[in-house]
Amino acid sequence: MPPLTGAALWLRLITIAALWGATYPLIRYLSAFLSPFAMAGLRGVLAAVVVFLFLWLRGGLGGITRQVAVASLMLGTFAGVLPNTLIPMALQRMEAAPASLVQAAGPLIITLLAGLLLPGEKPTPRMLAGVGVGFLGMALVVGSGGLGGGTMVGAALILAATCSYAISTIWIRMAPRGPAAALALGQQAVSGVVSGGLALAVDGPGVLVQPTEVWVLGIFLAIFATAIPLTLFLGLATRARAADAAMVGYIQPVFAILIATAWLGEVPSWQVLAGGVVVLGGVAIVTTARGGPAPASR
Repeated sequence: MPPLTGAALWLRLITIAALWGATYPLIRYLSAFLSPFAMAGLRGVLAAVVVFLFLWLRGGLGGITRQVAVASLMLGTFAGVLPNTLIPMALQRMEAAPASLVQAAGPLIITLLAGLLLPGEKPTPRMLAGVGVGFLGMALVVGSGGLGGGTMVGAALILAATCSYAISTIWIRMAPRGPAAALALGQQAVSGVVSGGLALAVDGPGVLVQPTEVWVLGIFLAIFATAIPLTLFLGLATRARAADAAMVGYIQPVFAILIATAWLGEVPSWQVLAGGVVVLGGVAIVTTARGGPAPASR
């Protein structure tokens, strides 16, 4: 299957970024009602049900192999349980816009890991310069006053979640895998079972008693901000360069900021916006540096 490039690549990137960008304002709002474990369990269980029904209706439940099962355990942990728990913890302490910009470090980390671990994706000097610019932007975002009343603990939690996502992205490029839809189902099943079990163990059955609004927004979070973009991203990760797939992390904060400002009234400070501009400048340097060798076919 030919790699995604041009308009097809950008359409997929923008769609994923817009849907995932809504995640931060949604979690920020729901964190007033649900614990981090409950939030992670809700996303995992509902997303798994949605993906299962989608595949069942399409007759696409095949492809569940041993490789898919192993990949699902890995993805369910590093792209499910860990980040889905850490991000709500962070958003109890900081606003949605700076949180999304902190996670913009993901593409920087992925680019560096890809250069170390993936054949043919060694970053050029220009790409490394872009990574440096991006980290300078991150420093500006998390510097004095940049968290808009949040704490450095929140930023550390977001960075931990970001590293977890980066590990899963690189791993799926290196390891044997199966169909993207099967991986999405397996990931959410693992995430839902583990996170749901933790929620019931820590919070008790009372966590299920929530206002209707919470369930509606939770379902929206699970379907449109989790299941759909996840399935799209897993397909993207197997058909695009790691650096191209990483661009989702740079575009996503734009949508998170717009949604958080319009819905929650969380207007980011000038320092957060300035840091975001520097981060996007870094990605512009990285993504226009195409002088390196093409990635090896897998």
